[in-house]
Amino acid sequence: MQNIVAPTAALQSTEASTNPSAQGVVLHDTTSGVILAQGHKAVHASIEQLVLEREVWQDNAFRTSNELLYSLLQRCYGLYKAMCEDSAEAKALREGLRSYITLKGYAFSAGTHTLTRIVKCVFGNDRRRISAYSIVLRSALAQSVGVTDVAQFIRDAGGVEEVRLAKAPNAMTAKQKAHVTSSVLAYKNMGVFSSAALSGMFTDVAKTGTQTVLVGVWQSDGSVIVQALVESETALNAALASHHSKVRETAKQQAAQAQESSKADSKDAAIQAATATAVIAQAVPA
Repeated sequence: MQNIVAPTAALQSTEASTNPSAQGVVLHDTTSGVILAQGHKAVHASIEQLVLEREVWQDNAFRTSNELLYSLLQRCYGLYKAMCEDSAEAKALREGLRSYITLKGYAFSAGTHTLTRIVKCVFGNDRRRISAYSIVLRSALAQSVGVTDVAQFIRDAGGVEEVRLAKAPNAMTAKQKAHVTSSVLAYKNMGVFSSAALSGMFTDVAKTGTQTVLVGVWQSDGSVIVQALVESETALNAALASHHSKVRETAKQQAAQAQESSKADSKDAAIQAATATAVIAQAVPA
């Protein structure tokens, strides 16, 4: 793997060339054009470096390493914060981002947050990933999280997905859905299945009253042949969360049907009322 140079080096290089104190000399003739060019170069180099590291992470540790991801997000956040200063350098960085977006041919609406733009430049065109990472960074921004604290902010929240879900007031994690559904199903009984094979698998009396997952096959008469018992908390939570989603979807459909029915009833009532009014008007002499 080739050596990776931190993208902050490009920004530090820019600072050294635009900040007189960093060079140890006084520059009297620094023009806005030079600053702009340096800003373009710094942003291009920073984003390209982040892209390179993102590719390394995605290719080699996509499923196992969140720490590098958090580091990438933290540095995206740092790049954004560097653009927020009221200085010629910050302005040049903003112009550099616009230049990079044009170079890559990305299209954004006028209201797209700059953090979202940076995330897309770094992580590519995966819409769900862009949305999730942008929500994380904008959440950090809303809570005034410092640049060096972004990774810890994500860790403390439980990860990217937990931060994303927290932004939606009615959103729940799979575990939360499972907990709610488990409580509801505690009072529901669709029948009892028993067999010698199943009883032989019940080796721990402490499991009495706990839930489990049975894998079965539908039969033409509506019965189910049970083929396996799955004792996995992950599988159980996934099944309960899936049931929760199905129940909610059914409830939404029923609510929509009820609303349409109500509209139809109101329309019929209005027609009947208008008809009755017309009949009365005709029956009463002028």
